[in-house]
Amino acid sequence: MMTAWRIAKYVTKKNKRFIWLYSRKNLTRRWAWTISNAPFNTAMYWPIGAIKIMKGQELLLKCETKEIADAPQPAEVLLPLRDFDIKKDKKKLKEDLPVKTGQQLKPGFFSTVTGTIKGFGPLTPAVAEPIYLRIAVSDSEEIDPLLQAEPDFLEQEPQALLEKLNRANLGFCEELQPVDTVVVSAVDEEPLIMVYGQLLRENKERVFAGLRLLKHLTSAQKVVLAVPQPLYSFVSGAAADGIEVHSVVPRYPNGLPEILIRDMAAAYNVDSHLFLNVEKLLAAAAALTDGKPFSHKVVTVIDKQGAGNYRVRIGTPLAELLKDRRIKDNDKVIIGGPFRGSTCFDLSMPVTAATDCIYIQDENEVAFFHNNQCLNCGRCVRACPVDLDVNLLGRYAEFAIFDQCLEMDLKNCIECGLCAYVCPSGRSLVQLLRLAKSEGEKLESELEKEAVNVLEDKQEENKEEKDGERLS
Repeated sequence: MMTAWRIAKYVTKKNKRFIWLYSRKNLTRRWAWTISNAPFNTAMYWPIGAIKIMKGQELLLKCETKEIADAPQPAEVLLPLRDFDIKKDKKKLKEDLPVKTGQQLKPGFFSTVTGTIKGFGPLTPAVAEPIYLRIAVSDSEEIDPLLQAEPDFLEQEPQALLEKLNRANLGFCEELQPVDTVVVSAVDEEPLIMVYGQLLRENKERVFAGLRLLKHLTSAQKVVLAVPQPLYSFVSGAAADGIEVHSVVPRYPNGLPEILIRDMAAAYNVDSHLFLNVEKLLAAAAALTDGKPFSHKVVTVIDKQGAGNYRVRIGTPLAELLKDRRIKDNDKVIIGGPFRGSTCFDLSMPVTAATDCIYIQDENEVAFFHNNQCLNCGRCVRACPVDLDVNLLGRYAEFAIFDQCLEMDLKNCIECGLCAYVCPSGRSLVQLLRLAKSEGEKLESELEKEAVNVLEDKQEENKEEKDGERLS
């Protein structure tokens, strides 16, 4: 039987961290060297060949109070252009064209500032996509006159309200349909991020006004506000008819939309549901009550001195937002949280509506992944919240066997990063699975095209046979 080892203490010797292990069963002790190459300096050790992982507070979602400060106004914003058509868009988005905050420049594309268009193009010549529109920001702000305040929005027809919300740069209102349940999350998605909880603290009354708005728009039987456990008592008393408060254990990955909806399925009918976060909810309420578009994003900025929440103009380049931070050449800037974020290699990239966090990692804290062999320990499989065989998927992806990845339900992967977090070999599992997803989509597209070609060929052959029979 395997010996049950426990930790007695930590010791540092010659710049290496050791842990003193002991066993209650036979009162033996041993030293084990810890490896700190995983995120949050996770300590891993090998007692009698078994690999275990020390989990402390690193997976807990932050529920701290961090007041939101206004970030400085940028001199220029960069807005990504989707479905860019150079012939059509070049005529509409002319240089020196004045624009207003909230003005629709093309279908589904809005200006977040008042200023003048200065052109469009990629961030660097080496990367052709995406194309960004550059707007020089004016000193004074002017809201687009099409956006008008509607304080008594509950008395108006839902269709009329949707038309007004569609002009507020919200995104989720364009295809809004009647649903049974609306789920609004005030649970931050990753550790270290403190956006949604703080927005709920500072805007409690407006949040519940937004919940009533969603109930009116969707005719939902229930509107559920998901909050972390520490904030449950803060909002539970404000629940009303058709509006409920759902408590969530503040531990990663419970705040991810996929996991949150899955865990709520036992208590609520989520077969027909609408999901959005509390920030988009507040933006919808502000669009109707104040006539303001969604032009600012609350971002948690984490650097070597600590963390803070900032209200940032959408489109602000990271270089301008982080200009007062002392970033070294070998430091790592991550857009997003520590688990699902992506490395930023160009600080001219802008803050978007999806940016929740900017994490500046000191060069001494950067975690390196290695192309080591899988140990078949099974930790990634046990950690996966959607029950995938991650160890096999990682190896199939490594050797470009993407069709097998698709057969093993790779599409169910939510890219939470827990597999890479617990991997003792330091394998870049998330990157491998993302590669397999991308290549798998290309493979499926090619197979669909081949199937269509085969079907067309058969139809052509049948047509020729019928024509031959008629002639004969």
